[in-house]
Amino acid sequence: MNPDFNAARDLPILVGSFFVLTAAIGVLRFPDLYTRLHASTKLVTLGSAGIFLGAYFEFREVDVAARIIAITLFQLLTTPVGAYTIARASYLRGLRPMLDAPDRDEWRALGSVVPEGEPAQAAPG
Repeated sequence: MNPDFNAARDLPILVGSFFVLTAAIGVLRFPDLYTRLHASTKLVTLGSAGIFLGAYFEFREVDVAARIIAITLFQLLTTPVGAYTIARASYLRGLRPMLDAPDRDEWRALGSVVPEGEPAQAAPG
């Protein structure tokens, strides 16, 4: 085994990098803003936490740990709020999500999404 290999440092960084790569692929592959936001916020937050954990195990100093904890808490608090704000603003501006089926909107939050010329089905209940 490589003497420079440190499992406590390298494995969290590797796992975090995998999540960041998955987020990048999700942003490229997902069809609309809402699913792209989901991929980027959830996976990048989780991936950066792994990278930060690996950085802590590399340095193992109190001031580094304090900075890493502060950065992680700031990211955990601001990323979901930012994503929610972007999604809400987009929704209020009229950007509709891509639905794979017209009847996927169970709560009728988007109004009538049945294509013209087709009869609308009654809501269950």
